[in-house]
Order: sequence, then C-alpha cells, then structure tokens
Amino acid sequence: MIPADLGPWCQSPSLREEVDLERIGAYRGLGEVFTEVLEIAGEHTSIAGRTCEGLPLVRVDLPGEESDGPVALVIGGIHAMEFIGVEVALALLRQLVRERGRRRVVLFPLLNPEGYLRAETDLRAGRRRFVRSNSVGVDLNRNWPTHWRTTRLPQRILTFLGSAGSAPLSEPEVAMVVEAMAPVAAERRLERALSLHSFGNKLLVPYGGRWRRPLGSDAHDGHALEVRARLRDRYHLTTPARWVPGLFAYGMELDHFHAWGADPLLVECSSGGLSLTDPASWLHPFRWFNPPDPTRQAAELAVALVPFLQG
Repeated sequence: MIPADLGPWCQSPSLREEVDLERIGAYRGLGEVFTEVLEIAGEHTSIAGRTCEGLPLVRVDLPGEESDGPVALVIGGIHAMEFIGVEVALALLRQLVRERGRRRVVLFPLLNPEGYLRAETDLRAGRRRFVRSNSVGVDLNRNWPTHWRTTRLPQRILTFLGSAGSAPLSEPEVAMVVEAMAPVAAERRLERALSLHSFGNKLLVPYGGRWRRPLGSDAHDGHALEVRARLRDRYHLTTPARWVPGLFAYGMELDHFHAWGADPLLVECSSGGLSLTDPASWLHPFRWFNPPDPTRQAAELAVALVPFLQG
C-alpha cells in the first residue's frame, strides 16, 4: 500500500513555481521528490522511519530474481544541499524498475529530508546559505559506527559543517538504515552499497577514517574503474582520507558499508555549478554543489551505476 501520509507533501507547490531555476537547474522540492518516488516505485515504497521533526524517511524495495538472494543498497541525499545526489537516485530508481536484475535493491532516495527542506526553503526565500546537517546540527555522514569519533576540531571551529552527534547512531536517519540493513549484512547478503553525494567528480572507496587501504581494496578499485569507464565526464578515483591528506572523515557510511562486507562506492556527482565566468555563482552555495544540467548528469550516472548494483 502506498503511504497515505506522503499525500500532503505531494500536494506542495513546485519549486520552479517560486524560484527561477534557469541558472540553478531544474531541481525538485521535497514534495516533488516524494511524488516522483511514488510514481516510479508505487507499491514498493514505504516509510521506514521518522526524523526528529517527524519528516518521513522513504524507502523503496525492488525485488530481485530471488526473494532471499543478494542485496544492493543505495542512499541519496545524506547531505542537505546536495540535490544532484537525490536526482541521480531518482534516475537510478527509474532505471532499476525497468531493468530488474539479480540483486534486490533497497533504496533510500533522500536520507536527510530535514536538511533538504531547509535548503529548499532558502531557495524559495532567495537566501544563499550553506546547509549540510539535519535539524539538530549533525552531519549524518559522521554519525555511523565504523571509525566514529566525537566532533573534531575543524567541525568545532566551522560549526556550519555539523557535528558527529552525541554518539554513533544518535540520529534516527542513520539508526534507521543500520537497523534495516544490519540483518542482511549479518547474513552476508549485502553485496553492493552506493552513496550519492556532490561535488568534485570523485569516485570514493574506503577508508575515510583511516589512511591505510582495507583488505579487498583492489576489488573496490576495480568496480569503481568500471563505473568510470562508462562515464563521459572525467572522474578521479581516491579515498576520502587521501582526498585532502590529513583531513580524515570519521564515521562515514562508506567505511560502515565496508565493515558490513559490501563492495562500497561513494560518488561525488558532477563538478557542481560554480563558474568563473558567472559571478552570480561565486557566492551561491547551492550552485557550488549542484550543476545547472541535473537531468543530463543524473541520466548518465544512472546508466553507469546500474551494472555496479546489478552485476
């Protein structure tokens, strides 16, 4: 049954009715995201939990060839302002519905609806603010148990980056995913895990919280290189820990995916929308993270990522 309490959100005004999206890009508001998920996935859609503010955490379960067979996990929108990651998740969902494969796919298209809604509200009001965390100031991609550490000095100084939370899994968004997927991982059925971010044209593999590479890193690199070969834009393969040497990312989903035994991949989708020839983009954080042509970017990434998820 389609969740009835998504209905009021699906009736909210389109983002493009209030915002000139010609330069920003044709992005969707929160209600439009929910509407798109329901239109694509229908009865496969459910509400897996609630945020601190009561916003729905939407989950999609697409069947594979075997009901108890291998599983692939997809997460989009873990950071508030990274709308392109959500657009890629929606395009990927559409592809996966058309191309059912061996693995069952569990997809959370928008894990941070609170932050997404704050960024959307800023766009509607014409405010240019940097938004990353959820409503209580936690960076959801620093709240996973693997390699978790309490808030580090850079985050304490640059508070807009968000904290790591009071403890691992302190945030309902992250706790919900772990509760849902830990049994699958314990049965060794979670084979692939993908997280969609922005920006930087990066394909990231573990670790974020350690400099050294984990066991199995050659296989992780191989899968990422196969994805890169299918992309028109140039993407660079690295680890979060080595992206900016000395700046570790503790408590990342990527490291936790690896701890679960999955082949993990984090995609920093596109190079963003910052342009030296467009001064209006220089002081517009939303545009730094999101390209002005999300439809093209999302479609190309979706086609490249389906084989990674389905083999």
